[in-house]
Order: sequence, then structure tokens, then C-alpha cells
Amino acid sequence: MSVIPPKFFKIANISIGCIDIIAALSQLTYIFTNLNVFLLAVYGLALSVPIVYLEFKVPSNLYRYASFYFSFLGRGLSYILLSLIISFGGIYNILAGMFTFILGVAFIVFHFSQFVEEPANFRAPGSSLSIGDDDIDDDDDMI
Repeated sequence: MSVIPPKFFKIANISIGCIDIIAALSQLTYIFTNLNVFLLAVYGLALSVPIVYLEFKVPSNLYRYASFYFSFLGRGLSYILLSLIISFGGIYNILAGMFTFILGVAFIVFHFSQFVEEPANFRAPGSSLSIGDDDIDDDDDMI
């Protein structure tokens, strides 16, 4: 019973990832003038490249080591962190940071909403149940 189609999340994640990669690449030019902004760009790239990559292929080990990419709350918080990281520089970086921040807040709202179903790439590989499923037979029978 999802109000938002799953295609929206794929488009949103790819667009945020691409916008943030471009913003982080533009911050890499500060290597000689401001080392702090350059280091933030490196962290921005490290956080934004997996966002785009996860929309096409989900590595099996990534769910174990970076599970925040597989929930609305984790992704929302990482988008907010990423927006703060990439917002240094020109007007493009500020706009990209604002857009990423707004989408991060939206993902946090989606986490607490009952009407939004998580996308297929948020589920752990090999598991048929996801977080929030009530299909578990919980009889509390002791053997």
C-alpha cells in the first residue's frame, strides 16, 4: 500500500548521487588553497559514489558493513551528513547541499510513515522478509 512508486526512489537516489558527485569533484579543486574543503570532498565522494552504485548492483558484503544504506532512516541521515559535507564552495555546492538536505529529511519522514514501502534494493540479499513485515508466525510455542 505504497503511495509513492518505487521508481521515484531510484530516480531520487541516482539524481542525488550524481549531483553530489559533481559537487564533491568541484571541491577537489581546493587542494592547494583549502585543504579542509579538499578532505571534505574526498569524504563526499566516498559517501556519494555508493549511492549511485547501489541502484544498479548490491554487493553482498556492503549490507554487513554499511547497513545504513539499506534503510530510509540511515539513508536520510547519510544524506543530511553528505549535504553538510558538500555545501562548501560555490553556489552550485550550496544548492546541491540544500537539495540533498531536503531529500534526507524526506527519507527520514518516509522511515516513520506507514504508507511508504521500502524499495527492493533495501532488502538484505537472501532474505524474504524486510524490516516492518508482519508476516512472521509468532505463536510463542515452546518445544
